[in-house]
Amino acid sequence: MGHVNLPPSRRGGLGRQWTLLDLVSASFFAAVLVFFVLVFTSLGDSLAASGRRALARSSSSSDPRQRDRLIALLDGPPASGGHCAVIDACAAEEVDYMPCEDPRRNSQLSRHMNLYRERHCPPPGESLLCLIPPPQGYRYPVPWPESLHKIWHDNMPYDKIAERKGHQGWMKEEGQYFIFPGGGTMFPDGAAQYITKLGQFIRINSGLLRTALDMGCGVASFGGFLLKENIMTLSFAPRDSHKSQIQFALERGIPAFVAMLGTHRLPFPASSFDLDKEWGDLQAMAHALCYELITVDGNTAIWKKPSGASCLPNQNEFGLDICSDTDDPSEAWYFKLKKCVSKPSLVGEIAVGSIPRWPDRLSKPTARVSLMKNGVDVFEADTRRWVRRVAYYKKSLGLELGKPRIRNVMDMNAIFGGFAAALNSDPVWVMNVIPARKPLTLGIIYDRGLIGVYHDWCHLVDIMIEMDRILRPEGTAVIRDSPEVIDKVTRIAHAIRWTAQVHESEPETRGGEKILVATKTLWKLPPASN
Repeated sequence: MGHVNLPPSRRGGLGRQWTLLDLVSASFFAAVLVFFVLVFTSLGDSLAASGRRALARSSSSSDPRQRDRLIALLDGPPASGGHCAVIDACAAEEVDYMPCEDPRRNSQLSRHMNLYRERHCPPPGESLLCLIPPPQGYRYPVPWPESLHKIWHDNMPYDKIAERKGHQGWMKEEGQYFIFPGGGTMFPDGAAQYITKLGQFIRINSGLLRTALDMGCGVASFGGFLLKENIMTLSFAPRDSHKSQIQFALERGIPAFVAMLGTHRLPFPASSFDLDKEWGDLQAMAHALCYELITVDGNTAIWKKPSGASCLPNQNEFGLDICSDTDDPSEAWYFKLKKCVSKPSLVGEIAVGSIPRWPDRLSKPTARVSLMKNGVDVFEADTRRWVRRVAYYKKSLGLELGKPRIRNVMDMNAIFGGFAAALNSDPVWVMNVIPARKPLTLGIIYDRGLIGVYHDWCHLVDIMIEMDRILRPEGTAVIRDSPEVIDKVTRIAHAIRWTAQVHESEPETRGGEKILVATKTLWKLPPASN
């Protein structure tokens, strides 16, 4: 047995008593250490930015009474003397603010199944009631199709992706531009070469395939290059450490949106896409679903979904079974994922090969139209109506549809996608939005070879501020409604610094609708605000 003799000062666990001088010295050295950490490390930058954002948030988010007063002023009758309420600008730190994708809120949530990366919107009254400023060096975007290959650096001044992914061909910085060579993590030699390889196994340019889904898209080069094959790809990725990847995709003019597949269904109807690209190893799951393996080539596996009813129930390691008959596979707005496989109706009639080829499918009503009362007649009337309206918009309202100036378009209440169909020959893409509480016609939009999502719009003032947030500076909004609603919207448009003109609707329209054409002005925060 060993034995150690401790000096007297260490026996019994009693050490030298701390003096006042010791405490003062320790406090001083601790303060110096904290100072160096905050000044000379990234932690200090993060804390400072967080503090600025918190201060900005507290000043930008007015208290409920102030918010109610502003909404009442905007929603009420016009003020005497021409006085107009004006909505303030948010602080510079909010330039990337997304109300339902806020890292400050989402970081408090569970990591289970990536819940914290899904949409989590603020409670009513807590979203910012201010205007998001553009980046300080913002200028009018590079027009399409040049924007597929380069964008202005100052419009998206985020270098992290170029630094981390430049060697994989994602993007690189050259002078005033970000350049996009067309590469990606899975295809560093370029998306064009990758698509050519896929063409050995899939009839890409035959017209059979029109809509594709790219999950975890990076800067969406895969979807961008598929446009040359007449395939409309909806690319999505979460807001993560590469927070701006979807912003880059949209700046390039490629269809994309922020999303995460975690605990809820994606906001699409059943049987929407003709091609689905996923990087994960799906072999066991695909086998359980009776998918047909077409080929395996390196890190690429191609599976084909059966056109008939699912082969379930079968013995599989995932415990999958058929969902109940009450499950609507097209219900996808905040619908929690279930451990079962939906059995959609009309499977064979909306399968790839049964739907007419592109571009014929754009104008022919599909099987899902026939499920609606007088569906075919309503569909065809809607198609004719929007051909007439778009012609009027171009000729009489001076909208620059069909010119490189306009690339990204959103229809906030798309119904059958008639507006997007009427723009098919123009160099634009349209995000068709179907309000989640309305008849679920989004499946018909996908049957036509168009793309879209479900969404739930809210209070009129909040809608206009959200429109301002997602609209590019010098972008245009076109709003049709009754004269009373147009008058109210015009006041809000002026309050958010838009220029606005009210026009008569086309002569064939009944019901006395007015058309508001508003343009978001390019304004910048004064230097002191930055």
